[in-house]
Amino acid sequence: MARHHSALHRTFDLKPIAFRVMKGLTGSSATLRKAVSFFPDFGWPDDGKVRLVEDSIHPFRLMQGRYDRQRAFVSQHNVDVMKPSCRFTDQNSARRVAALLSGILVPGHTLTPVDAATGRQLSFDTNADSNWNFAFPAPTAFHTRRVSGVVAAIPPYSHYGHLLTDVLMPLCHALDRGAVPQGETLTIATARSVNPLVMSFIEGLHRKGLAIDHVKLAPWERIQADSYLYARTHCCNVERLFATPEAIGFARSVFEAAYKDRQLPEPAPRIYLTRGDTRLRRVDGEAALMEGLRKRGFQIVQASWSNHHEQMQWFGEARIVMGVHGAGLANILWAKRQPLLIELMAQNGRKSTGLHWAAEVGASYEPVIGGPEGQKQAFAIDPDAVLQDVDAAIERSGAA
Repeated sequence: MARHHSALHRTFDLKPIAFRVMKGLTGSSATLRKAVSFFPDFGWPDDGKVRLVEDSIHPFRLMQGRYDRQRAFVSQHNVDVMKPSCRFTDQNSARRVAALLSGILVPGHTLTPVDAATGRQLSFDTNADSNWNFAFPAPTAFHTRRVSGVVAAIPPYSHYGHLLTDVLMPLCHALDRGAVPQGETLTIATARSVNPLVMSFIEGLHRKGLAIDHVKLAPWERIQADSYLYARTHCCNVERLFATPEAIGFARSVFEAAYKDRQLPEPAPRIYLTRGDTRLRRVDGEAALMEGLRKRGFQIVQASWSNHHEQMQWFGEARIVMGVHGAGLANILWAKRQPLLIELMAQNGRKSTGLHWAAEVGASYEPVIGGPEGQKQAFAIDPDAVLQDVDAAIERSGAA
């Protein structure tokens, strides 16, 4: 999203300056950091504070031979976001880590867990600096409460894909593997204003019979956790952080429990997910494309935070799914029939995200492209040319 920021915008961005000033003032002193709740870098606690539940490597399925052609295509003009500070340098696999940690603080203004002994944000994969958005100070030192049992924090995310794949799926994986001891209560800490998807997730855990407490932290509060559940996946390629396909069944059961009273839409064999009137990644020519897709039997659908149950139904039952590159394509993880995913992206803005998600559930994948991207990653398409590519992709895959 930031790759088209102007030099002027970067010059007058005060956050990096504020970050450097605050880090200079607090230094490496855990006492000073805790006093102002400013935690500027990442680290991992001493071994004596860590009980590892899982530490495993997951090789990515996009490296299978069936995806060689598609992988070569999205590797051209590729804009995958890389994490240079990650100590795991193989972008074709991920490290899955679940651990119970002691001596952890959860500040309410960021919801990023912190090792109280060092004042560092928890991260198994790096010792690098954080940034202002995840480290800015707040007066939480005066409002600390101790929570017994196991605590897990869900930070506020505005991106559905990252929330689902980077946060909720690893947590589901850890819970499914028995990371929380039998009879223990898991306290989930969130911000006061809670994303509807997170509320559904917590409700689903309740309905499945898990012992769950929910604490909503104000920006000036923080938690001292007796035991903290760290559940994350790590990869140097940020587009490939999803690495727990075994957790999909558990996650589906959680959301199905949450949505058991909601009416589901009729399934459609072919769906096109439109981004609608979005600020980012607008597609000039999409209206004509959608008209052509309707003639080919596609149902046009749109995702929102309030219709997640419908998204699971659409993607769960469809045989062919198409959409513009974006967070909504993470719904391919709910697919039950190993469908075909057709991803539309800018000619010079290709990412491996959709291919990665599709491969992890064994779906077929075909990329199609439009023109070069401009401001806010918008791009134009020739609808007739894209429709021809769609027809060819369907025929090539053998999808019904």
